[in-house]
Amino acid sequence: NALTIKARSRLTSLLSWENLSKWDFDILDVANFSRQTHCARDVDIGGQFCPLLFVGWAILCCPMAQEAMEGSLGDIVEKEAASTTAFNMPCAYDFVTHLNINPESVCNFLRQVESGYRSEISYHNNIHAADVTQTLHCLLQFIDEDDADTIYQPVDIFSVLLAATFHDVGHRGTNNLFEKNAKTSLAIRYNDASILENMHSAVGHSLLMGEQKTEEWDIFKHWSDGQIAYARNVMMRSILGTDMSTHFESLGELTSLVEKVKVDYMEDGSTRTVGTRNGEDEPRPILSILAEIFDLRKNKNEDPLKKECSQLASLLLKFLLHAADISNPTKNRMLATYWADRALAEFFAQGVKEEELGIPISPLCDRGTVKRADSQIGFLQFVIRPTYVLLGEILPRVKEEVMPMIDENINYWTREKNRLSMMRGTTGALAGMARKSSNPGTKRSTIMERQ
Repeated sequence: NALTIKARSRLTSLLSWENLSKWDFDILDVANFSRQTHCARDVDIGGQFCPLLFVGWAILCCPMAQEAMEGSLGDIVEKEAASTTAFNMPCAYDFVTHLNINPESVCNFLRQVESGYRSEISYHNNIHAADVTQTLHCLLQFIDEDDADTIYQPVDIFSVLLAATFHDVGHRGTNNLFEKNAKTSLAIRYNDASILENMHSAVGHSLLMGEQKTEEWDIFKHWSDGQIAYARNVMMRSILGTDMSTHFESLGELTSLVEKVKVDYMEDGSTRTVGTRNGEDEPRPILSILAEIFDLRKNKNEDPLKKECSQLASLLLKFLLHAADISNPTKNRMLATYWADRALAEFFAQGVKEEELGIPISPLCDRGTVKRADSQIGFLQFVIRPTYVLLGEILPRVKEEVMPMIDENINYWTREKNRLSMMRGTTGALAGMARKSSNPGTKRSTIMERQ
C-alpha cells in the first residue's frame, strides 16, 4: 500500500476484469502508471518499469488480484468510482483455487521474467510481453464461456497465458535470419531452427522447472509430475508457434482442420444436430461443435472425430498466442502506429548491424528502402487480415470487434501512403522549378527553343 489512495484507485480500474477483457485495452497506460511504483524493488531489472508484473498478476491471479486491489481502497469514495467487477466476474479463471497456485510465487516469477527483457530493445521488450499476455487473455474471453469450460481444462488456459509472459524473454533485438546469417551462438545451439523461439522457451522453462528454479518462484510446487509435463508441452508448442517463418503453414493447417471437422461432423451418423443452431439454417459455430463432441464422447478417446476435435482445440490454443503476438496492427490507430514505429526502429537497428558485419540486410531492415506506410499495408493485407478472418469464423466476436479496426487501419495507412506520395511529388516539382530558375543558361536555352 505504498501507493496513494488515488493511485490505488487508478490501478484497480486499469486492472479490472472488465478493462483487461477489452480489445482496446491500453497497455501504455499500465506501463506509464507502473513507472510511478516500486515494483522492481527486490529484483535488479535495470531500472525497468513493470507492466508485465501488473498485467500478469491481474490475469493469472484473478479474481484474487482484483479483490486485493479493491480491498486496499477501504471504505472510501474512490472504491465506488473504481470500475472493477472483482466480486461479480462472469469468466474469472481462479487458477489460484483450481490449480493450487501460490500468488506470491507467480509474482516472483513475473518479476524474474520481466528482468530478462532488455529495456534498450525498441519493440521486443517487457511492454510487448505484457501487451501479448493481455491480448491473448482477450482472445480467450471471446470464446463462449460454456464452450471454453467444455473444451479446455484450467491447466490449458493457465499454461498458454503463462507462456505469453516469457514468449520473447531475452530477445536481443534481432530476428532469426540475422542469427542464422551471423552464425551466432544461438544459431549454432539450435541448428538454425526457430532459433529465438527455442531460446525464449528454454529461458522460461529453466526458471520454472530447470536449473534456475528456486523456491521463491516455484509456481508448480504443488503439481504432479504429469501436470507439469502437460503444462510444459502446451507452453513449448505455443512459444515455438510464434515463429513467423511457420505462419502460413500454421494458418493453412488450422484452416484445413476447421473444414475437416465441419465435414466429418456433418457426415457422422451419431450426430443429430445436423450442423445447425437453434433449428435455423445458420451454420453451427465450430467451437460449439467441439464442445458437443467433447461432452458426448468424454470417454471415447479413440473416436476419430473426437481425435480431430482434440487436435483442433490444441492447434487453436497455440495459434491464439501467435495471433496475439502479431496483433498490434489490429488495435486502435494510436497503439497501431506506436508499435509500428517501435518495430521499424528495431528492424533498422538490425539493418545497421548487418551492414557492419557484411551480411545480407534482412527484409524490412534497410532504412533507405523501407517505406513506413507500405510496410504496414503489406503486413495488414497479407498476414494480419487473413489471420483474423479465419479467427472471425471461429470466434464471432473477432469478426464483430476486430475486423472493422483492421480495415480501418488499412484505409489509414493507404491514405498516409497517398498523402506522402503527393507531398513528395509536390516537393519534387518545386525543387525542379527552383533549379531551373537558378540556372540562367537553362532559361536562355528555353527561350531560344521557343523562338
